[in-house]
Amino acid sequence: MQVNLFSEGLNLLFLGMGFVFIFLVFLVFAVRAMSNLLTRWFPEQPPVTATPKPAAPQSNDNQVVAVIAAAIHHRKIQQNSL
Repeated sequence: MQVNLFSEGLNLLFLGMGFVFIFLVFLVFAVRAMSNLLTRWFPEQPPVTATPKPAAPQSNDNQVVAVIAAAIHHRKIQQNSL
């Protein structure tokens, strides 16, 4: 009785894993076929080049640099007073 149950378990194991393997192989081929069909019917469009944004005024950059330099200077003064 035990050998019969064991052989039935192995049979069920191989059948189940076999069906899953066959399904996954089928799925890989189906996805590849759909990908080929989509690239044939809808070819990839060339990328649209965006117009560059105008450069920010130079005075704004100078203000940012001045604010950062002042913040660093203020932080150094605070660390020295501790």
